[in-house]
Amino acid sequence: MLITFRSNASADVVMLDKHALSVLKAAGRDYETLPESGVFTVAQLDEAIQNITRAVAEDPDSNPDLVYADKDREEEEDEYPEEKPHPVTERVTLRRRTFPLLDMLRAARAQGKEVVWEVGSAW
Repeated sequence: MLITFRSNASADVVMLDKHALSVLKAAGRDYETLPESGVFTVAQLDEAIQNITRAVAEDPDSNPDLVYADKDREEEEDEYPEEKPHPVTERVTLRRRTFPLLDMLRAARAQGKEVVWEVGSAW
């Protein structure tokens, strides 16, 4: 199921429901299951941005320095790699998953607009 985040401050952001739930939990929403719709009011935007930023900072997979260090170390150990993994097979980190929504939340905060989400197609 697709979840569409909307704001008059930026373009829509679309996520699968399971990913949207994890991002909303990072934003501070304590949901067991994803509601069909919801809103970040203008007053809630600062807290949501801070919570997501903190969650990304605490996520070890989202630390670019550690990720690149691991990849560099793997390449050094395997001097002649037979096959490199395709980028599509790489895990999507919380940093990557939250980036478009954080951009939307920041734009909404700057323009004094709310952000809503709902179940449905982006088309």
